[in-house]
Amino acid sequence: MIKILLAGTPEFAVDIFEQIIINYNVVAIVSQPDRPSVRGRISLQTPTKLLAQKYNIPCFQPEKIGEIYDELKQLEYDYLITAAFGQFIPTKILSIAKKYNLNIHGSLLPKFRGAAPIQYAVWEGESQTGISLMEMVKEMDAGDVFVQSVVKIDENDTSADVFKKCSNVASENIVQWIRDIDQNKLQKKPQDISKVSFSPKLNKSDGEIKTSMSVQKALQTIKAFYPNPCAFTHIDSKRVKINFATSNPVKNAPTIQLSDGTIYLVDYHFEGKKRVKLK
Repeated sequence: MIKILLAGTPEFAVDIFEQIIINYNVVAIVSQPDRPSVRGRISLQTPTKLLAQKYNIPCFQPEKIGEIYDELKQLEYDYLITAAFGQFIPTKILSIAKKYNLNIHGSLLPKFRGAAPIQYAVWEGESQTGISLMEMVKEMDAGDVFVQSVVKIDENDTSADVFKKCSNVASENIVQWIRDIDQNKLQKKPQDISKVSFSPKLNKSDGEIKTSMSVQKALQTIKAFYPNPCAFTHIDSKRVKINFATSNPVKNAPTIQLSDGTIYLVDYHFEGKKRVKLK
């Protein structure tokens, strides 16, 4: 049976990895290390670590994956498959797999290479994005693409919504995609370099809603930054996180006057106060 090493960390990867575990021989999962909770009192186990425990699969959590080269080399796997791993994978690790190193990327490459493709698709008001299954190379997200699947972005979709859609599409197809690649039924194609764009990691400061913005851009920003790191603004000198807003009038809702209109905060959280959701 095909032997696979998985590398991924957040919830996005869980359903995808579970399908691979059920259908193939997964020798181990590599995850980012556990991190302290927001309040810093306890260490939160990563979603993929919990998945590994569920299926009694070995789980490695190095600060850098290159640190466990010797351990991975001994696993003698055919494929390395990554999804939202969150670390750069050095060439020496890419040299271990007997067949391919594959990455499940949340965009229609070559558009939105980088760490935050789904958030950028929402931020820029795209009507669709997708999943690309690509071969990993030294340069980030620059490898040949085996297959892509389109995902529709609806008007009110947040990044959280699109993450779930993309994860669902990947989990529904990944078993067949791996089989097709292994049987040489899928041929990889190079990316069109002339159409490359990038989606670097979001900065919290980019989520600030400023009065100079248009209504459209403000709403796109709020949707893109939900649930993390979350858009924000200041009202009466108080910082407020914005989870959802609308351009339609809402009774008793805080408002932000923008360059071409007003938005109404429907789901928000003033610093030091409880979260408020208006009906």
